[in-house]
Amino acid sequence: MTKSRLLMVLFVLTTTVAFTQKPDYSGTWILNLEKSKLTSGNSARITKTIFFIEQQGDKFSLTRYRYMGEKKRRLKFKMTADGERHNVKLLFNGKLEWIEEHLRASIWNKGFSNIVNYSFGANEDEFIADETFTSAKTNYHNHWVFDRVK
Repeated sequence: MTKSRLLMVLFVLTTTVAFTQKPDYSGTWILNLEKSKLTSGNSARITKTIFFIEQQGDKFSLTRYRYMGEKKRRLKFKMTADGERHNVKLLFNGKLEWIEEHLRASIWNKGFSNIVNYSFGANEDEFIADETFTSAKTNYHNHWVFDRVK
């Protein structure tokens, strides 16, 4: 193999690896109510949300604290972005998967479906959670925007 062909092969392999790396969403994120567009009935009462994400490769630990006035509710779960169906919190099914460089979390049972697409916003200090919730009683679409805590 000639030197130029070898360099070309190495270049292609290097760029392929660079483009297949997934973003790291790890961090502490604070809800930016001014940038968010929330349409669910409960969203008008939300005063603060803090989202902690720990990511190691395709393994995620998610903890969210949502404040409604003085009341605080915690949601915590772990998922692997393998595109497979898993039981989540014994109450519903879930799937976490990479859609190109974005992450999609789907959670459902017989009564509802909740799909959230995660991505960075304008830069890596802005985190977007684009949520679509569907059930027999209610449907909504929330566009959550979070700012990274530094």
